[in-house]
Amino acid sequence: MIAQLSKFQIGFFITAVALASLVGINQYHFGMWNQYISLPWLYDIINPALYQNDLLVDQQVNSPTFFLYGLAALAPLFLQNIPLLFFSLYSLTLFYTIYSFYRLGSGLFKDKRSGVLAVVLLAFAFPVIGDVSIWDSLLMERTIALPFLLISIYSSYSKKYWLSIILQAIAFNIHPLSAAYIIAATWFGVLIARGFKKEYFLYGATLLVFVSPALYLRFSSPEEASSSANLAATWMEVMRLRNGHHTFPSEFPTIIFVKSLLMAITYFVLVLQGGFKVAQKKYLLAFGSFILFMLLLGTVFTELYPVKLIIQLQLYRAYLFLVILTIVLWSGLIITRPKPLYFLLAIAILAQYFYGEWSKTATVLIFAPGAWFLLRFYGLKLQSTVLLSTSFLALGLLAFVLRGGLDITQGEQEKDWYAVQDWFQANTDINSLAIVPPAEAGFRVRSKRASYGDWFDGTKAFFSEHYAAYWLDHMKSLGCTDPETLKEDYRTLGKEDFLAIWEKEQGKFSEAYVVHYADEAIESWDPIFRNGRFVVYQLP
Repeated sequence: MIAQLSKFQIGFFITAVALASLVGINQYHFGMWNQYISLPWLYDIINPALYQNDLLVDQQVNSPTFFLYGLAALAPLFLQNIPLLFFSLYSLTLFYTIYSFYRLGSGLFKDKRSGVLAVVLLAFAFPVIGDVSIWDSLLMERTIALPFLLISIYSSYSKKYWLSIILQAIAFNIHPLSAAYIIAATWFGVLIARGFKKEYFLYGATLLVFVSPALYLRFSSPEEASSSANLAATWMEVMRLRNGHHTFPSEFPTIIFVKSLLMAITYFVLVLQGGFKVAQKKYLLAFGSFILFMLLLGTVFTELYPVKLIIQLQLYRAYLFLVILTIVLWSGLIITRPKPLYFLLAIAILAQYFYGEWSKTATVLIFAPGAWFLLRFYGLKLQSTVLLSTSFLALGLLAFVLRGGLDITQGEQEKDWYAVQDWFQANTDINSLAIVPPAEAGFRVRSKRASYGDWFDGTKAFFSEHYAAYWLDHMKSLGCTDPETLKEDYRTLGKEDFLAIWEKEQGKFSEAYVVHYADEAIESWDPIFRNGRFVVYQLP
């Protein structure tokens, strides 16, 4: 009866945290950021007549994953209600992610309190080096892959190798990049901790078979035409111009390096001073060292001796796993084996939450010590878990109200921008082209029309030199190559500039339109649509 009650308590707590996060704390998003691209890709799979001759949409072949194909297969079950499909799948993934935090903490320390404190700290997502968050508030490939990978870390740590292989294979077929980081780091940890054994060949062969579907997608996609020195130089220019914040350390803010260094120091101090068994310590040291080795590769072979493959691997993004594991280790040790040193290291942990969202920062500064005190001195009694759960639910409700509710059908862009897209979908030919202001992202999502000019599109230049040249040509045609002045530069364009673009593109599309800012009239052209912020002209 006690064990059943404990499972119910933990299940209720995880559900409460997931719900609070979903509606308020890290509120769910739809049609934003990465989905500016993944949603058009999905719509194109469902209806190939969309986005004809839009090279951005064609880049889907360069992202080997079954994520979109799985969504397309599930769509009929939701009567093609894509927002509802995304919300439902994200909700399940979020619950699994919160559970994975708990499982890591409780498993590493054989103490449920450690798992609960890890959940409390990791419930508040924050950005890490490489311009990513430790976990995301929208449905993406890496969102779904994350909990599988986190539990695979614990599985390999505790010698459950077959389970680890299965989890890593699932993740690889969803998001190969994230999985590759963890496959490399965990199995390096196993080798160092356990020594080489013949059965590792069997594990490796099995893993290779299980990840072969994603590998097949990658190697069966059409090869690009051979590269040239000019294309390679253009690709590198685009990488620095558009994607440096993900890949090139020289583009990262200094403060993120400081915070990352603090976490690295904290991780290795915890491992060395945490009283782990020899094999466990070796595993954790090897895992952390391999993550840092990837960062070293990601520095030397991007900044000093650029190598295309290393740039594409975006190795700095692997660091989020070290950050998560550091918080889990600190949570376990401060609960089970508290020492003055661990309280000092709390400075490094809490520093991660200082990034500009001050309401989250203040909340963590209250919740973290409060949860530790409760768990340390009262344990997992029913009153403790009820208090923690209701506190999270109250916080989620408060955040829900302050954010103005939750809309699962659209993101947080201007309503006038959505109105332009809706007008396009209702009033233009399916094979039309929209020239859009580069600073206004995601036009394809609701319009379901090809677009020309979106600055965000450059993020998909990672895996295609030809696409990089294509995107940069668009930006130069618009005179918009400085990310700091996109709006101002677009406002300087006149009739002849747009006609010159249409002259190059009209063989691909049935008709074309210009979306401009409403306070910038184009001489002698009459708008066919206008709202408070935007105006639309049809090109002759």
